[in-house]
Amino acid sequence: MSGRAPALAPEQPAGDRRVLGDGTALSLSAAVTGLAGLLCWIVAAATLPQDAVGRASAFVSGFILVAGIAQLNAGLGILRWLPRAGARTGLLVGRAYLVVAVAATVAALVFLLLPAGDVVGHGMGGAGALLFVPASVCWALFQLQDYVLAALGRAWWVPMFNGAFGLARVLALPVLGAALGTFGVLVSWIAPTVLFTVFAGVLILVLVRQRTVRAVQAGIPAELPGRREVLSFLGPTYLATIGTAVLYNSVPLLVIGHYGPALGATFFVIWTGLNAADYAVNGFVNSMVLRGSADPAARPSILRLVGKRLAVLVPAGAAAGAVLAPVLLGLFGHAYAEQGTAALRVLLAGLVLRVLVALGVAVRLMAGDGKGAGAIQASSAVLVLLGVLLAPAGAALLGPALGYLLAQCLVLVVVLPGLIRRFRERGGEVVR
Repeated sequence: MSGRAPALAPEQPAGDRRVLGDGTALSLSAAVTGLAGLLCWIVAAATLPQDAVGRASAFVSGFILVAGIAQLNAGLGILRWLPRAGARTGLLVGRAYLVVAVAATVAALVFLLLPAGDVVGHGMGGAGALLFVPASVCWALFQLQDYVLAALGRAWWVPMFNGAFGLARVLALPVLGAALGTFGVLVSWIAPTVLFTVFAGVLILVLVRQRTVRAVQAGIPAELPGRREVLSFLGPTYLATIGTAVLYNSVPLLVIGHYGPALGATFFVIWTGLNAADYAVNGFVNSMVLRGSADPAARPSILRLVGKRLAVLVPAGAAAGAVLAPVLLGLFGHAYAEQGTAALRVLLAGLVLRVLVALGVAVRLMAGDGKGAGAIQASSAVLVLLGVLLAPAGAALLGPALGYLLAQCLVLVVVLPGLIRRFRERGGEVVR
């Protein structure tokens, strides 16, 4: 990083307080998005039969999976490279948007040709296929904008955007769901995504121009990564991105395909809540990557600070969720609570362990170790999928939940020793 980079200090202040501030903003955004999603599915469960909810959840899981794969890890690249892009910020952001949009279009078309395309389009005919491609593209760009806003120093705008987006979905769903059934549920999700993606894109364009002008006036050198750096960082970490996308979105598809849409609907709402919590943890991870990449000397203190915060928040939240599991699932209906309470409790136990896995990924991303981060995430995804596929049918939803818990235990055995060593470091030296 150029020695003159501090001229942009108002947009990238250093220090532990900023790490927690950005992390809290991104985590709050994930929590707001997750809560809005759960409210929407509560409304859907009250409006539609359980199997219709299962079909809608399959479609949603499909386009979110495609959007995650199409990210090509551009978001993490933005976090790592935008702080030093200077007058070439617009070029970096523009390239990221273009690459993600093209990748999402191609990936969505390919997905529809696969057997999984029949699962997401079941019961919706040609209308489902027509919606799937724009839904995938807009959701991919909607995810990318969170990283861009955070890297531009506007992390607190992210929860505001996502909160407004969630409110629009909640308000639209009862009307569209009652009028159009499963198709209405999908439209209530996709239409706000398109509108908010366009609106955020305009605001990001304004922010990029302002940043570019300030960089030119201050004479700050523009520094973009070379092809070798891009490939060495994004290539391996893209494996991590694919692993995460597969983990988040293919598991519900597998459960729906294995157990049917009714039982799959119960697992989907549980998995949606778990993913919201996981995204909240990743908000802190992304903040660590942003600040740790810019200030290598601060990485040990950043890790300890975020680790201590998560060590309090996540176990407390998981314990509360386990106690309230029957009540929370009862909001969707009696069948949801009866089928999913035990599975939710097991998944929450696995989430506590996954926090340590996420910190292990963050340490490697801060250091630019894409291979290490990719190996952790990919192995976690593979182990979870194996656990779901090999779960005995007689165990119902408890089987996939136990597979998730076991996978986190196995990955943690490998990650934990190195993470403990990192926690003991101070300024590059290990505290004895």
